[in-house]
Amino acid sequence: MANESITKIKIKLFLKNFKKNWELFKENKMGVFGLSIIIIFGLFAISYPIAWQFVDHSIYNPVTGTDPRIHDISYISKYMSPQNVIKGIEIPPSIIFTYSFLDQGEEFKKQIEQKIDQAQRKFVNLDYAQAFRHVLDSIVDNYFPMKERIRFQTQVNQLAEHDLITIKPIAQVIEIGDRKKFSLTSFKKLLENIDIATLASALSPYKDEKEISTISLWIKIASGKDKRELFIELLNKEYSNEEIKEAQNKIYKAISTLAKENIIDVQVSVSNQSDLESTIEFEKIPTFDLAKATVFNTLVDILTLSKINNNYDETIKMLKSSKYENLLDFAISKIPDLSVTENKESNKNRITKYFEELSKEFSKLGLEFNLKEPAKLLDNLSGINLAIITFDLSPSIKAKLEDNLFDYPQILESFRKKQENLFKIVANSRAYMLSVVSKITNIQLNSIDIPKIYLSLDFTKLIPALDDPMINLLALATYNAKHFDLIVENLESAGDANYRRIDIVEKLKNHSPVTNHIKLLTNSEDKIISKTILSQIIKEYTNNLSENSRKYWEEKYSDILTSSNDLKEALNYLNQPLNLSEKEAKELVVSIYNDLALASKLGIQHPLPPNRWHILGTDPGGRDIFMQLWRSTPSEFMLGFLAAIITVTIGTIIGTTAAYYGGLIDTFFMRLADLMLLFPGIAFLIVLSGFFKLNLFWLALILGLLGGFGGITLVIKAQALTIKVKPYIEAAKVAGASNRYIIFNHIIPNVMPLSFLYMMFNVTGAVFSEASLSFFGLLRIRISWGIMINTAWTSGYLSSGNIGSYWWLWVPAGLIITIFCSGFYFLGRGLEEIVNPRLRKR
Repeated sequence: MANESITKIKIKLFLKNFKKNWELFKENKMGVFGLSIIIIFGLFAISYPIAWQFVDHSIYNPVTGTDPRIHDISYISKYMSPQNVIKGIEIPPSIIFTYSFLDQGEEFKKQIEQKIDQAQRKFVNLDYAQAFRHVLDSIVDNYFPMKERIRFQTQVNQLAEHDLITIKPIAQVIEIGDRKKFSLTSFKKLLENIDIATLASALSPYKDEKEISTISLWIKIASGKDKRELFIELLNKEYSNEEIKEAQNKIYKAISTLAKENIIDVQVSVSNQSDLESTIEFEKIPTFDLAKATVFNTLVDILTLSKINNNYDETIKMLKSSKYENLLDFAISKIPDLSVTENKESNKNRITKYFEELSKEFSKLGLEFNLKEPAKLLDNLSGINLAIITFDLSPSIKAKLEDNLFDYPQILESFRKKQENLFKIVANSRAYMLSVVSKITNIQLNSIDIPKIYLSLDFTKLIPALDDPMINLLALATYNAKHFDLIVENLESAGDANYRRIDIVEKLKNHSPVTNHIKLLTNSEDKIISKTILSQIIKEYTNNLSENSRKYWEEKYSDILTSSNDLKEALNYLNQPLNLSEKEAKELVVSIYNDLALASKLGIQHPLPPNRWHILGTDPGGRDIFMQLWRSTPSEFMLGFLAAIITVTIGTIIGTTAAYYGGLIDTFFMRLADLMLLFPGIAFLIVLSGFFKLNLFWLALILGLLGGFGGITLVIKAQALTIKVKPYIEAAKVAGASNRYIIFNHIIPNVMPLSFLYMMFNVTGAVFSEASLSFFGLLRIRISWGIMINTAWTSGYLSSGNIGSYWWLWVPAGLIITIFCSGFYFLGRGLEEIVNPRLRKR
C-alpha cells in the first residue's frame, strides 16, 4: 500500500510539473514553432507506408519513386534526348522486323545482324558507326526464344544438381568419341564394362564419322594394337537393327552407371538452338522433365505467396497430389526469408505483379489462371514456356515435342495455344515486311518467303524504310504545333556522327500520310492480315506432325489452309491511308512511347523541372523528387532519434556516475570527453567507410557512441554535481539506499530535462552527418536526402554553370534538411528556456 501511495504521488507530481512546464512552453513561440515542424515531419513519415498502399504499382515504383509514364506530346518534344526520340521511332518497327524472322533460328539472326552492322558503316561512312544501334539492340532484346533459353539453362542446372530431372549422359553413342564430352580416362572406365564386340556393333552405323578415329586411338592406348585392329574389323561387319539397338542400350546403361558413381561428369546444354534441338530429338531429357524445369521458379513463387497469404498448408496439400510433388522439398528450401517485414512486402509486390502479367497472358490465350489450382496453373505455364523456348527450332523438332506431350493434355493445350499466338504474330510481321520490301525494291513480290529475301537486300534502304510509319505518325502529331520545331531542332543538334540520322529529320519535314502499318506496330496480333503467310507457316509445321497432332491443326485452320492467295489484298490494306486527327495521332504517339518506357526499352534518364505530374520535378534517373523526399523521411527520423537516444543514454549515465563517485572515475571519463571533443568525427567516418559497410543503423550507433562520450558528459556532470549536494541525497544515504539506487532514482530523473534538451540538438547533428556522408557516396543506403544531392552532383548537373539551371535537383533536398534540423533546433532552444531558469522570461 505504501509503495502504491508513493507511485501515485510521483505520478501526480510528474503531471503537475508537466502541466506547469507545458504552460511555460506554450508561451515560447520558438519552441512551439519547432514542435510544429517536427509534428508535420512526423506525420509525413508515418503517412508514407499508408500512402504506399494506394500507389499504382503497375506503373510506379514507390521505393525508388520511378515514374516512367510519358504524359503528353510536350514530354517527348521538350524533355527527351535525341537518342530517346530516335529510339521511339526505331524500336516499334524493329520489333516487328525481329518477329518476322523469329522462327528462322539463331544462325539466321546472326546473318541479319552482320548485314545491319555492315550497312550502318556505309550509311554514315564511318568505321565505327552506330547509326542502326537501336535496331541491333532491339533484335537482341526481342528475340525472346534465345533470351528465355538462357534462363531455362539455369533452371535445368539447378534441378539436375539435385537429381530432380533425368538426364541421359549422351544422346547418341557416337558422342563417346567427342573429346568435349568424353575423355580417355572415362573411356577406359567404360571398357571395363563393355567388350569390344558390343562397342563395334553399337558404333557400326557411324563408321564414317570422324569420332571413330578418336575411339580407335583410345582403344589402342587402353587395350593395345590388337584390340584396335579387332575393333576396326568388327566395325565393318553387317549388323541387324535389333543387334545395333541392343548394343547401344548396353552402352547407355554402362554410361548411366558411371554417371551415378560420378566417374563421368554429365552436363546438358539447352541455352542455344542446336543443343536444345539435340536434347529434344534424342530425348536426352524426358519431355515432362523439360516442362518441370520451365516452371520451377514459378513454383517457388506460388509457395512464397501462399505463405504470405496464410494458405501455405492448403497449397502444399494440392501440390503433393500432383505430378510436381518431387519438386516440393527443393522448392520449399528456396522460399526467401519472410520474417523481415520489408522483405515480405517486396516479395509480395514482385510476385503479385508477375502473376498479374501471367494472368493477362493466360486470358489472351483463353487459359484459366487460378492460384487455387496450382498444378493446373503450372501445366498451363509450362506449355507456354515450352512453346517460347522452342519457337525458333526446326519444324520437325517442334513437331516431335508436341507429339511427346500427348500424355500431358493440359500442357499440350497451352503449348498449342501459345504456338498459334506466335504463328499469328510472325504472319502479320511478315506481311508488314512484305509491304516495306515491296516499296524499297519497287517490285510487287509474289514470294512469301520474306526472311530469305532479307539476305539479298540493301539494309541502308531497308532500316530507314522501317521507320517511315513512326516518322509519319510523329510528324502528324506535332506538325501544326510548336512541338514539331522542338523535335526537329533536338534531332538536328545531336552532335554524335556515329548516331546521325539526318534522314529522319528530312522525312519529318516531308512526311507522308499515316497508313495501316501503325495498327500493326501497336498490336501485331490483333488481326490476321495475310492468311496465305499463316497458311505457309502452319503447313510447314504440321507436315512433320504425327497423324493425331496434324488432325487438330487441320480441323482448326481448315479455312486458312485452303484459302486463296491474299498477298495483294494484305499489301493494299497495309498501304491504305489511315484517317487520324492530330489529337488521335498525339494520343497514339504518347501511348507507343509510354509502352516502350514501361517496358524499359527507352532510357528515360533526364531531369524534368516541376510540372503538374511531378510537383518538384524528377532527378536524372527519372525519379520523382517529392516521392524521394517522402520516402527518406522515416529513415532520417530513425537515424536522428536512434543516434540521439544512444548519445543521451551514454552521456547521462557516465556524467551522473562521474559526478557521484568523483576521483579516478571522474578523471578518466572527463579526459575521455575532452578527447572526444577534439576528435574529428566526420573525418573518422569517411576513413571508416573504406573498411566497413556503413548503413543507417551502424551510422546511428557510431554517432551515438562518439557523442555519448563527448561534450554531453561534461554538461550532465556539471548539473549532477549541483544535485549531488542536495539534502534529499544525504537523506537517502542515511536511509541506507545503495549508490546505484541514488544515481538512477534521484540524480538521473533530475538531470533528464537537460538530457532531453541535448537530445534535440543531437538529432540535427546526426542528420547533418548523414547528409555529408551520403553526398560523398559513402553510405550503403537506398535513398536519403543526402543521396539525392549526391545523385545530382555525380550526374554532372551541379557542375559550374548548371547549379542554377537545375535548382530542383538540390534545393528541395537541401531545404528539407535545413527545415527538419531547424525544427529540432528551435524546439531545443524553447526547452532550454524552460530548463534554465536564467533564460526564462519573467
